[in-house]
Order: sequence, then C-alpha cells, then structure tokens
Amino acid sequence: MASCLRLASSNLSRTSSVLSTLRSNLGRRSLHKRKELPYPVEGGLGNFLPPPALNTLLEYQDGLLERLNQEVRTDTKSELHSSVTQTVVTYSYQRDRTLAFNYAVLALNNSFFLEQLAPPPDEESGLPNHQGYISEDLFEKIRVHYGDLLRLKSTFSAAAMGMFTNGWVWMVTDNEGNLGVLHTLGPSTLLVRSRNNMNYQHGLVLGEPELHANSGDIPIRPLPSYSPNTPPGVTPSLPTSGVSGQSPTRVPFDPHARAIHASSVSHFDLGSPASIHGPEPRESEVRGSALPSMMSVGKTIFPLFCVPVYEHAWMSAGFGVWGKEAWLREFWSVLDWRKVSKAYRVAKEGGLSKPLTKI
Repeated sequence: MASCLRLASSNLSRTSSVLSTLRSNLGRRSLHKRKELPYPVEGGLGNFLPPPALNTLLEYQDGLLERLNQEVRTDTKSELHSSVTQTVVTYSYQRDRTLAFNYAVLALNNSFFLEQLAPPPDEESGLPNHQGYISEDLFEKIRVHYGDLLRLKSTFSAAAMGMFTNGWVWMVTDNEGNLGVLHTLGPSTLLVRSRNNMNYQHGLVLGEPELHANSGDIPIRPLPSYSPNTPPGVTPSLPTSGVSGQSPTRVPFDPHARAIHASSVSHFDLGSPASIHGPEPRESEVRGSALPSMMSVGKTIFPLFCVPVYEHAWMSAGFGVWGKEAWLREFWSVLDWRKVSKAYRVAKEGGLSKPLTKI
C-alpha cells in the first residue's frame, strides 16, 4: 500500500512538473510586442502612408506578432527570451513550424521597412524628401553604378512593378559597397542569411530594444550642383529634382561597377521604358556595351531598405487596387536616407554580419 502511494505521489509530481514547464513556456513566449515607431503615428508618412494606412500596417504587425506568439507558446523546446530574428533561424529547419516561421519573417520584414522611413520634411524647409542626407560615399557609388539617383529609383521601381505576386523588393550592398536590387517572394527575407543577422541595427525587430540612427553621425550633405566637369556618361542632376541634366554618352564599361536587377525589362528589353519616373536610357549607354553578370555580385549581401509588394499597403493608402505605380512614386519622399547611409557605412566596415547563436 505504501509503495502504491509513493508511486502515485511520484507520478503526480512529474505531472505537476510538466504542467509547470508548459505554463512557464506559455507565459514566457508572450514576449513579442510592437514597440513604438521613431516618428508619430498620428502624423502618418505623407502621401505614401497617411495615418489610416500607417495604422493598417501597424495593425498588420500586431496581428503577425500575436499569431507568432500563439504558434510558439506550445513549443516546449523554444529558447527563453528568443527574439523574432532567432525564431526565424530556429524554425527555418523545422517543417512542422512553417506557420510560425512565416509569421516571424513577415514581422521582421515589415519592421525593417517601417524603421527605414521618416515623415516628409517640414514645409518650411522647402525640401520634398530626405535625399540631402545621402552620405558622400553612398552617393558616389550610386553615381558609379546607376549614373544618378533617378536611375536607381527607376531600377528599384521597375523591380517592384515587375512583380505580379506578393513579396518584397530590397536595395542591398555587399562588403565592397556594391549596390543592387533584389526581390523575395512571400514570406522570405534577406535580413537573416546563414544564421547571421544582416540587419545593421541588431535590435531593430519589433519587440526588441531600439537602436536609432544618430542624426549627428551623418551631416547634411550639400546638394551637388551642375558642373561642366561631370565625368562622361554621367548625367549631373540634383537628388531632389527627379530630372536628369543631360543625355548620357557612351563610356568604357567599368568592370568594378556591379549591380543586380530584379526587373525583367532590364534583362530582355533595354530599349523600352523601365521606369515609372520616365523613359529609361539604355543600360549600355550608361555603363558600356556589356552588361555585368548577376553572379558577379558579392556572396554576402546586406539590406539597406525595402518595400512591400502587397495590395493592402497601397490600397489602405487610398491608391486603389491598381495604384501600385502611383504609390511607389511617393515612397522616395519618406525614405530616411540617414539610416540608409548608416546601414551602408556599417556594411562596408564589416559590422553587419552578426551570428545569431545567442541573442
């Protein structure tokens, strides 16, 4: 009789221990909550994301994190205080956790997208965007790779317009500072590669400590003026003008200028308009007669900024079902080039790739 009581007591103890562990996991996994944005939500982001549209994306983020929490609460093997980024890495190898992986990836991407934006400058400044904050180093690389800022916008926008499914378009760089445009489809990300965090702000993910770009790190760069000494083949233009200054001329191809394009137009029909900003010059006229291979881009890439290609983004902003093109035009007025320049600088300094084994 005594042995039976001891056995029952032992079983009860083990059951209580399991229940206690489960309760602990259920509680500790309710960690991912949306942090405040570095700009006031009630003001919105200009025409790109008016207050109702910005609130829609924040509601979307809340929903992703809530569903992510629900998925991982029952995972007894989940690590204590695991971040959203770590969740992406952990579940990328587990087929039975595909749904949690998808929620984590979308929350990661959406967070990065919103953090790289800023409200348009005040009307008193007379500036339509934040392009004056582009660092000299980044601006020079844009000039080398694309000719000018207008052509970079054209390439990026063409990539987004060429996508007929949901996904993300990314501006990326590599260790050498080369620039390129890539797209990912559905719940895919470039913020985590080979178990490394490729985000220049390691605490950026919503629900983690916030790290802001210090406005003092990057001074306002004076806008370049027109100069007769502009190198051949490069059109001098003001970053804020949106208009090229002269027609491009032929120059020898620079083997060090590398770029990747997600636009089918740039690959197959170089003579047709590839830009929502206006006619795009032939790539051979800008960079030479030969096109660089996509395989020439560095193996390690770092995101600088991204934009979602999801209908709810432009529809909530009031652009309608077919308003993606008009919506993309407004993107450049709220892109925070200070943060983009900081991400570019950190990538070149080798400070982006951070192992995710313990974060």
